[in-house]
Amino acid sequence: MPLDWLRPHFDRIMVSWWETLKLAYRLYPELVTLTYQDVDAALHDLLGDRPDVRIERQDLAYRTYPRSIFEEVIANDPTERSMAWPEYNDCDNYAWRFKSAMDFWYNVNAVGFVLDKSSWHAYNIVVFADKTAALFEPQQDRFPALNESIVIPGGVPLSEWSTGRYSLTKGLILI
Repeated sequence: MPLDWLRPHFDRIMVSWWETLKLAYRLYPELVTLTYQDVDAALHDLLGDRPDVRIERQDLAYRTYPRSIFEEVIANDPTERSMAWPEYNDCDNYAWRFKSAMDFWYNVNAVGFVLDKSSWHAYNIVVFADKTAALFEPQQDRFPALNESIVIPGGVPLSEWSTGRYSLTKGLILI
């Protein structure tokens, strides 16, 4: 059967989804609404002027949590536990998955997808309720600093064109 590989993991996956749904319901009152101007200002405060980074806003209003709530959500999010397969389930898949999970489960749309063409890496950017922003590495559940070295799980080598850092001097942010 094509999905036999999934059977040993099915109970864990179902429990994870149920726990996620319960957490989302409990945290719903903590959601804060921001304007697109708040999001723009938070991104500018973090990144400064970057003429080769295109920011594509998808909404006029954004919902988000305080950073402390995000950290609780991240601790329960199963994104980083999925199996990485270079080129098939790698950084861009993790980043899309985390952005989608935050929107789907938690009604949070202040999580952006970052395609960093200076490092040839994909990750997320999060705008918090206090109108600050931070980069987020969904493969490791952590908030790296801008220009911090990238360490890929499993020692997967970075592209020869990569800066090896979360530099974001060229790229795209969808938020």
